[in-house]
Amino acid sequence: MAGLLWLVMDRRIGNDPITMRFIALLICSTIISASGNDSQNLDPSFEFIYTSTEIVVGSDSVGSFNGIIHNTSSDTITIAVVRRVNSLPDGWASSVCLGEFCYNELIDSVTSQLYPGDSTACGILAWTNGVGVGTVQLDLFDLQNMNEHITVNLNIYAGSTVGIDINSVLPKQMVLYPAFPNPFNPVTTLRYNLPEDGMVNITIYDMMGRIVRTLENSKQAAGFKSIQWNATNDAGQTVSAGLYLFSINSRDFRQTKKINFLK
Repeated sequence: MAGLLWLVMDRRIGNDPITMRFIALLICSTIISASGNDSQNLDPSFEFIYTSTEIVVGSDSVGSFNGIIHNTSSDTITIAVVRRVNSLPDGWASSVCLGEFCYNELIDSVTSQLYPGDSTACGILAWTNGVGVGTVQLDLFDLQNMNEHITVNLNIYAGSTVGIDINSVLPKQMVLYPAFPNPFNPVTTLRYNLPEDGMVNITIYDMMGRIVRTLENSKQAAGFKSIQWNATNDAGQTVSAGLYLFSINSRDFRQTKKINFLK
């Protein structure tokens, strides 16, 4: 429309060199501006990095899918993570995890604000009960740009459904999973994989680094493990609401995660 208007004006004023240069400059500026807008719309504001969508676990165990959301834009963005599909056998459960927290299994959508260049962990915890196959679908998108979606389909295999008895297969590496539920009241479950027999120490600390509760300090056989904490200290007293740390030590492995006790 603008080009047509200038064409009409050109016919009225003739081929004045100054006018023609101005028209050419205006047209070039419009093309560059439009091209820049198109490029901006096509550039994603975030990326989701992960290695595999296959979760293989024992028949009564816990498995996880883990990825990293990274803000690739120059703006602060809000990322939504929605569990669109949660097709699991009876007795199974999955939990959406974002950042430090794994939410109640009934929560299907969570959000996280990311500043330019920031990243956050995102994943799924899956609990199995017996053998079977399940599917979970995650949909990630920028709330400021609803046209930008990343969909991930996760396949969960438990037990002999993959052709082997997974109960006889030990974990390949030491892993400490996020507590579930988190936040919690009054009980949360801590799960971990132990690839070799050995001493295991699991300790709860307050945010000042003081020991609140020693949950485990013994030699254990390799396998898929779990232990619960009921928000009490070593004296059996209920602790105050707030943030705590749980730490696991075994051989050369040490890892710490946060948990939030609500009252």
